[in-house]
Amino acid sequence: MGLERKPEERALLLFSVWMGVVFAVLGIGWGLAIQSGVILFDGIYSGFSIILSILSIIALHLVNQPDDQSFQFGRMAFEPLVVALKSTVIVGVCSYGIVTSSILILHGGSVSTNSLLGMLYAMISIAACLFSWLYLRIRGKNMPDLVQAESEQWLIDTVVSAVVLLSFLASYLLSATPLDFIVPYIDPVMVVLASIYFIRVPLARLVSSLRELLLMAPASDIQAQLSSRIESIAHAHDYTEAVIRSSKIGRELAVDITFLAPPDSGKITIDTLDGIRTEVEHSLSELGYKLWMNIVFTKDRRWA
Repeated sequence: MGLERKPEERALLLFSVWMGVVFAVLGIGWGLAIQSGVILFDGIYSGFSIILSILSIIALHLVNQPDDQSFQFGRMAFEPLVVALKSTVIVGVCSYGIVTSSILILHGGSVSTNSLLGMLYAMISIAACLFSWLYLRIRGKNMPDLVQAESEQWLIDTVVSAVVLLSFLASYLLSATPLDFIVPYIDPVMVVLASIYFIRVPLARLVSSLRELLLMAPASDIQAQLSSRIESIAHAHDYTEAVIRSSKIGRELAVDITFLAPPDSGKITIDTLDGIRTEVEHSLSELGYKLWMNIVFTKDRRWA
């Protein structure tokens, strides 16, 4: 999953940028026109999404640059760094929505000037956001975190749009009933509920990205696959143990392996050792990550 995917990833990220531009203008303009906080929130979220999508494109360019004297281990850390930044901003937007809408609720709520226009916006938004999410999800199914995070943004926007529709539908149905006193609270309450609902997704992505930036061990399923493949090769060549250290940074999997040979093992040629390295490389390449490997052979466990 390296340079060969760069044009397709870039195209998907650019698609997300332009869709974000459309929805930022549409949401902010429509929200101001009918005085709807929930639509305005949707437009503001789309506006932040544009900036975040552009950051993703910049990160994609950086991670595909070759190593140099300044970045001797590559630039893979830019990917989780950008994902963490995107997640932090989205969490901030959600938190802002919760706080401002809660204040609005305490001051008596707010009433939109036109529920029918609000429902029309919501239906257009649901259709377009759902299309964008499915498009990115299907086309970017096996792509790295940058595209996955972008897809999640559109899923969140789809949920927000559905909340907008429910908000205006409830306002329209209740406005001519004895329960019309509830109507001013529907819009801000929906913003709070939507924000609380989808703040979980960026929080989870933020934690995952921070784990990568701190060089913590990868997910347990990745560790299990590494252990299974490397230990199989170790046993096939009569090594007593393979000590494995690993970390996932963006689309790169960094693996440090020390093969422990038995004390009575004889002389081994460099060609033989390089052959084992090639086996490891072929096996781990099947996991779909760009590999950074360091493989050591020793009889003394203290070197592990």
